[in-house]
Amino acid sequence: MPENSAILSVYPSPANGGANFADDVTMRAKVLDLPRLKLQISIEPNRLRIDDNSEGELKESILLKDSTMICKKLFPSTPLTGFGFNFDMYYQFENVLMIKEFFSRFIEAKVLEGANLLDLGVQFTLEKEGGLRRDTYFLKVTAPLELAVHVNSHFFTTQILEQAETQELFEKCYREVDGIVENVKF
Repeated sequence: MPENSAILSVYPSPANGGANFADDVTMRAKVLDLPRLKLQISIEPNRLRIDDNSEGELKESILLKDSTMICKKLFPSTPLTGFGFNFDMYYQFENVLMIKEFFSRFIEAKVLEGANLLDLGVQFTLEKEGGLRRDTYFLKVTAPLELAVHVNSHFFTTQILEQAETQELFEKCYREVDGIVENVKF
């Protein structure tokens, strides 16, 4: 685990203006929140997590540009065991998503007697690229016309990719979510 001073030096002033840092010994986690950059860096045992909280367009994010730099600064001699992307996306539909009908395809309708089905979700994992990539999808109908999707794309690799390669993979994974959602049968 990097020293606190190393974590705080990733973004020197003025970029780190308003930064908040927490070192939770009990949870064995360190978190650097950078509101000006809309980034959060979390370090846990065997995990570096960088969150883009900008909610802006994909191409405007500094996440991919800076992720390699952050990794190299904080873990210059630690070998990589893998990396991944997480996406939270929301899709709006013109037609009502009929969750009771979908539910009844795999669970008997009598389960719903005396109860209201408020939401419905599905989780599945796809192994790709000869086992070098694993995508886990969480799809949940959150409103009659809305589907929330969380995706975790994980790559089993020991190499830190350059920014252009990371950007290409990121955009590919992002676009693939649309293909999955287009093929959901409600």
